[in-house]
Amino acid sequence: MTEIHNGVSAAAVPGARWRKGSRSGAVGNCVEVSPVAGGRTAIRDSKNIQGPALVFSGPVIVSFTRAVTGGVVRIPTAETYLRRLVARGFEFLHPRDANGEITAVVGVRAHHNVIDVVRLHAENEVIASRLPGDAADVLNPEFVLWQRTGWATDVLRQMIDLPDDRTPDALHQFRPETSANGCWVPTAPGRAKWLPASA
Repeated sequence: MTEIHNGVSAAAVPGARWRKGSRSGAVGNCVEVSPVAGGRTAIRDSKNIQGPALVFSGPVIVSFTRAVTGGVVRIPTAETYLRRLVARGFEFLHPRDANGEITAVVGVRAHHNVIDVVRLHAENEVIASRLPGDAADVLNPEFVLWQRTGWATDVLRQMIDLPDDRTPDALHQFRPETSANGCWVPTAPGRAKWLPASA
C-alpha cells in the first residue's frame, strides 16, 4: 500500500477520486482535489496528473477555504495586474487577424528612455519586455534590455516589479528569441504562435 504524504505521485494515491472546481475552465489550468484516508485532502496539478500531490489535513483545508471566502486571502489575478499596468500608464490595443479575430492584447508604455511592452496571447503565453527607447518595432524588437515569458500572473507581476528608472541585471542589450525571422500566426480565436522562418 502506498503511503500518502506530500510529494507522492498523484497517480499513486490509493482510491483517489480527483475533481476540479465547478468554475474551472476547459483549458486544463486548474488544480484537482480528492479526499484521502485520515480525513485529509490531496491536491494535484491538472496539467501534470502523474506529478506530485500535496496532502493537507481537514482543518487546514477548512481554515484556508474560510480565509479565501472571507476575503482574508486575496490572490491577485491577471486582471488585477492589468489594472495596475493601466494605472502606471500602459496603453492597450488589440491587434486583429484578417478575419477580425483578436490575436493578442498588447500594452505599451514609454518612460525613462525605455519602452515597456506586454503581449498576451493566452493565459499561459505572455511576453513582457523592456526595450531601448529608440526601438523601431516594439512587437518584433531587434534588441531588448529585459524579457520574461510564461503565465500571465507571473509575467505581469514581474513587469510591475521592475523599477521605472533602471533595469536590474541589464548590463547590455541582447537579441530576444523572437527576433529571428518569422511571424505571429493565429492558431485559434485570441491565440497566436511565433512561427520561425524555415529559410
